[in-house]
Amino acid sequence: MIWYILASFLPAIMVIMFSMMIKNKYTGLALAALVIGVSVYKGFFHSEMIVFLDTLSLMLGYFAVDQLKLDQTIHY
Repeated sequence: MIWYILASFLPAIMVIMFSMMIKNKYTGLALAALVIGVSVYKGFFHSEMIVFLDTLSLMLGYFAVDQLKLDQTIHY
């Protein structure tokens, strides 16, 4: 059960964090997708549903960054 919860939220959080650090939503999405892709390739997943939830969460994270303009905010 914990794997499904993590798969639902962690990729979106990674997209948001990477996009805010790098100031580019496309690079943030690519880095988060790369991390998820490597974990799938190495076999750190338990079912196809987790891969589906990861993909859905990546998309939701991208849309959150896009709508809230988090990649363009200036933090001092």
